[in-house]
Formats: sequence, structure tokens, C-alpha cells
Amino acid sequence: MSIRTERNAFFRKHHYRWQQVKGRWILLGPDGWRTNEEEAERLIQQADVRPSPQQWAQEMIEQRPLILDTETTGLDPAKDEIIDIALVELDGTVVLDTLVQCQQAIPVEVTKIHGISDEMLQGKPMFPDMWEQLLPHLSRPLVIYNAAFDIPMLAYGAFRYHIRMDRPDAHCLMTRYAEYHGGLDGAYQRLGVACQKFEIDLGTHRALSDAQAARQVLLHLAAV
Repeated sequence: MSIRTERNAFFRKHHYRWQQVKGRWILLGPDGWRTNEEEAERLIQQADVRPSPQQWAQEMIEQRPLILDTETTGLDPAKDEIIDIALVELDGTVVLDTLVQCQQAIPVEVTKIHGISDEMLQGKPMFPDMWEQLLPHLSRPLVIYNAAFDIPMLAYGAFRYHIRMDRPDAHCLMTRYAEYHGGLDGAYQRLGVACQKFEIDLGTHRALSDAQAARQVLLHLAAV
């Protein structure tokens, strides 16, 4: 095994992941924010004993987080855009739920996944307008099922519109469910898998229904 393979396995065990953007590989932390290997090693060495998934979920609930989810035009944060975003409280109260206009046509194959078409976005807020609604809530902890997807999408979207985005207090539910599902080396599982495990109705593949499903996964994880 090469040194590089060993280092990547070490980072993966602590939920650091590499993402290729514009031909460059970027290291993302567990919260989905870009970092570098030196910073990652320092934070890993400073970290206390990792809590169990149940303990983590219980501690998160005590912090009263918001649950965030997005739908997008694709998977590449450098070129794809957020077109649907939702924030919900732990009790299910909807804080934000809006479609978002984008600058490109939505690929047909993507519309087949979440059901959002170009026509549905007509007259909806643009990203800067959505950001004004989102910004007051970014001071609170965020729980996201796959933060390494949603946080870069928000960050690159803000960059595209020359908006400053500070590092949010984001926490990835998917990484903790992976530990619950398969131990420290467990594979990442789709939200649908977690919902099936806890007998949660996933609903439609939209930001609000996914945020509500992730909320229930968090509550179930705290109770196992």
C-alpha cells in the first residue's frame, strides 16, 4: 500500500473527502468546508475521543440545530446550482422552503430525479434573494445529510454571486449514520437507506421532504 493510499484511508476514517473541482482535487472536512492536509491532521490530532453515533445525535439535539437540504441542477459545485432549499426545526417547523431560479437549463435527467423543471422556477427568487432569507439562520448549527455536497454547493453559489460566506457550524448526519450502520469504517449510505432502516417515509425527492426525513433520522439515531 502506498503512502498516499494510507493517508487517504486515514483521512477517510475521519470523514475527510477529496472532491475534484475544475480539474483540481480539494480536501473537504467532515462539515463540507474546504481545508488542507496539514489543517486536517492538526484537527484530527486535537480531537477528543469520538462519541458514538447515538451520543453525537443526542448532543446535536441539545444544540437545537436546523436541518438543511438542497436540490440542484447537478453534482458539480463549480458549475451546477441550487434550485430548491429547505430548513426545518427539530419539531418539523418549516423555517425556509423555496425554489431558486438558476442561470442554466435543468438537464432532463435531473428533472426526472427531483421533479423540478425550468417552468417551475419562473418568478422564483434568485440565489442572492434566497441568500437573504437563509443568512439569518446560518449562525445556528446545521445538520445535513451529506454536508460534503450541500455546503460546497452553497459556497460556490455564494462565490458565483460575489457573496461572502463564512464557515457555517455544519454537521454531517450521513457520516454518523455510516458509523452506526457499519462502524468507523462503514460505507456511506443514501438517505433512503437510513429511512428504510428506521421505517421513515422518505416522500418526494425534494428539499423539504428530504430535510424532514433527515430530521427524523437524527431523532431515531439519538434514540437507538
